Amino acid sequence: MAARCGFDGVEIIVGRNREFSDISFIKQLSNKYKMPVKALHSPFNSWQNDMWPKTPHEKIMRTVEMARRLEAGVVVAHTALSNEDEYKKWLINDLKIFQAKNLDIKIGIENMPRKYILFGRLGRLLFNFKKIAFKYRKKIAYDIAAHDNKYNILRPIELDDIKRSLNDVELLNKFDYITIDTTHLGTWNCEPHEYLDKITTEIAHVHLSNYEISREHRLPKDGRLDLAKFLFNLKKRKYSGGITIEADPRCLENHRSFETTSKQLIENIDYIKKSFDNAL
Repeated sequence: MAARCGFDGVEIIVGRNREFSDISFIKQLSNKYKMPVKALHSPFNSWQNDMWPKTPHEKIMRTVEMARRLEAGVVVAHTALSNEDEYKKWLINDLKIFQAKNLDIKIGIENMPRKYILFGRLGRLLFNFKKIAFKYRKKIAYDIAAHDNKYNILRPIELDDIKRSLNDVELLNKFDYITIDTTHLGTWNCEPHEYLDKITTEIAHVHLSNYEISREHRLPKDGRLDLAKFLFNLKKRKYSGGITIEADPRCLENHRSFETTSKQLIENIDYIKKSFDNAL
C-alpha cells in the first residue's frame, strides 16, 4: 500500500511480534516493494516478550542497532512518564553519551499525550493496575482538551504527574533530538504551530495526524488542528527530516478497502506537500 500510494518510505514500530523483530524479514519486504525503511519506532515501554530486553533504554539500544542494519536514520522513542524512574534516569544521564557514540542514527524522543483521570489518586492507581483490562481502565481517563467543569465533582487529576515526568517542552528541549507528535499536542489543547515556536533543539522526526476531542490520530486533513500552518512553519524552519502519517484505522472510511484507503492516503500526501510548498 505504501508503495502504490507514493510514499517515500515507511516507519516501522518494532518489537510487537516476531516478524517485526526480524531484520532479514523487514529487509525482504523493503526490497520486494522497493520501499525503504526511513525510521524505526522503539517498542512501547509496556510491551514485554521473550524477543526483546525488558527495560525501555535497552529496547532503544537494540532498535538503534536494527536501524543501522536497515539503513534507517531515525529511531523514535517515547519520553519517560512520572512513574518510569529508571528510564527517566537513563534519559537524563546516559542518552546524550549513547547518542554521541551513534551519530549516524538520530534518537528522537517523542512528546506524549496528557490526560485527566477521575477519582484522584485512587483512579490513577486503578488505571495503572495492569491486571484490569485496558478497555475498562480507559473509561476513567480523558484528554485534557476534553475537560469540562462538570467533571470536577469526580476529582480529576492528571494521569501523569507532569512535574515528575519528562513530558514538558522545556525538558524535551534538553535532548539532542525530539520527535513531534501533533495529535498528542491536541490532547494538551495545544496547536502544533504554537508548540513549534517553543522548540529550541533539533527535530529529528514528525508524527503527523490530526485530533478531535478524545479521538487521536486522525488523518491530517480531518480534525481541529491547523496542520497546514504547522507544516508551513516547519518548512520555514528549514526542516529536512521525515514526516510519518500516523493514522488510526478507525479514522479511515473503510480500512478494509484498499481502493478507499489508498485514495484517502494519496489526498493527504498531496495536502502535506502543498502545505510545504506554500512556505517556499
